[in-house]
Amino acid sequence: STAVFIFGVLLVIVSQTIRTWAMITCGESFNHLIQTSRKENHVLVTHGVYKYLRHPSYVGFYYWSIATQLVLNNWFSTWLFAIASLMFFRRRIPYEEESLLEHFPDEYEAYAKTTIVGIPFIPSLIPISHPVGIDRKTD
Repeated sequence: STAVFIFGVLLVIVSQTIRTWAMITCGESFNHLIQTSRKENHVLVTHGVYKYLRHPSYVGFYYWSIATQLVLNNWFSTWLFAIASLMFFRRRIPYEEESLLEHFPDEYEAYAKTTIVGIPFIPSLIPISHPVGIDRKTD
């Protein structure tokens, strides 16, 4: 339908804008691979779109992948893309958060409490009610 097509196009534009904004804001700290060791110039980016979304590049890609299928008006593919993307990010985001907690232990925990993941049904390693500075190993 025309309404679904227009909604899909708008969602493609918004989600691509979020992803691009995230990549530009992150600058040299952006990488398609999760970093297992902290580089000398690696900083925790908390401004721009990162002030609101913890993983804006992922949010942008997630909704973009679904929106492209809405533009095609293919409901079967829309659901497949939504499920496949969700399964991917349910594994990737907690793994990345674990890495960020190792690289920026106090900074990342405090930052994560002020932002959202932005993709539904994604578990966070940082519970909102968890006080900053408490060792998670003894909780």
